[in-house]
Amino acid sequence: MSNAVNCLGVIIVAAGRSSRMGGVDKQLLQLGGIPVILHSLRVFESFSNTSSIVLVMSEHNLDAGISVVDQSGLSKIVDVVVGGERRQDSVKIGLDALASHAKEIPEFIAVHDGARPFVNHELIERGMSTARAIGAGVAAVKVKDTIKVAPHKIITDTLDRSELWAIQTPQIFRYDVLKTAHHVVRDDVTDDATMVEYSGGIVATFSGSDENIKITTPEDLHLANLILHQRLGQSNLSGSGPKGSVFGIGFDGHRLIAGGPLRLGGVDIEFDYHLDGHSDGDVLLHSIASAILGAANLGDLGGQFPSSDERYINFDSAKFIAESARKALSDGWMVGHVDATIIAQRPKLAAEALKMAARIGEIDGLENSTINIKITSTDSVGSIGDGEGIAAQAIATLIPIKE
Repeated sequence: MSNAVNCLGVIIVAAGRSSRMGGVDKQLLQLGGIPVILHSLRVFESFSNTSSIVLVMSEHNLDAGISVVDQSGLSKIVDVVVGGERRQDSVKIGLDALASHAKEIPEFIAVHDGARPFVNHELIERGMSTARAIGAGVAAVKVKDTIKVAPHKIITDTLDRSELWAIQTPQIFRYDVLKTAHHVVRDDVTDDATMVEYSGGIVATFSGSDENIKITTPEDLHLANLILHQRLGQSNLSGSGPKGSVFGIGFDGHRLIAGGPLRLGGVDIEFDYHLDGHSDGDVLLHSIASAILGAANLGDLGGQFPSSDERYINFDSAKFIAESARKALSDGWMVGHVDATIIAQRPKLAAEALKMAARIGEIDGLENSTINIKITSTDSVGSIGDGEGIAAQAIATLIPIKE
């Protein structure tokens, strides 16, 4: 089979365990209203030289990955496959899948982390130019900090940072270079460039980007939201919104009564108590809906959705948010950002915050919003501190719709 000259096959690797994200699948978290992996998939899809894309997922998130692809409308994704035990195994599976679907083998292969949403066409172009000249190129940025060698926390050496680079993806190779490396190298390696080095190949760096971060921890997700806001012109690091933005504050609290599960942030949490309320009692969603209404000068939650109305008995509070966002949109406002705090002594909710943020980001009207959820307690002060209830407060930023 001949090579398709100047064509790029792409392997998006999203088969990690997300252990540092508390078990929440980082590739499927919402960023700007869409899953993290969809950001890089869209960039490679729109790159003119891309001929085919394979998405490599873990076994437990395969169905979710297929669903993302099915709903994406992208045409260059030829397969979604289950990865292997090691990262290099996952790349090999992706490489084989590309070959099996190709009428002609692409001349170049890009390997990219699904958790790096800010790849761009310029990075890909630089990578292809480097691979065309050398055979293998990796995105890299200069190390800014002083690097110490410190086994057992005792410093034994200081490295010359002028020669040190932090490696990113995409990593782009000539097809035959990467294929040979995977055939020859069996040792555990951290990336494909190392395999090429071990197999005797030459690897060169090309300029990466400080914004080309990998989302590994909850803090990384917060940074990614800031980067995305800046790119969209929707925010800045000072915390102020774009010109013409308005802000609203919402608050809600309910007592806990026996019987689980606990419904909070649109997520069912295993707990022996639930929040008492006319609807589903979800104080977090209530506070967000109230904040949206306040920012749009539309009154309060009780005025828009009165508890005297039987329609709202056991009502899904996500619909309060969706309807509030729709009303705001009718008045010329789009929800740009939501920052909310849950106040609870029990149960422990830190591990649920990212799940809540992901669920809230899926609600109609919040697709293009960023969501930040924080957890605090009253340090055993008051009725909430005694575990009798849970409260939440939220701030919503609304952006004027440009004509």
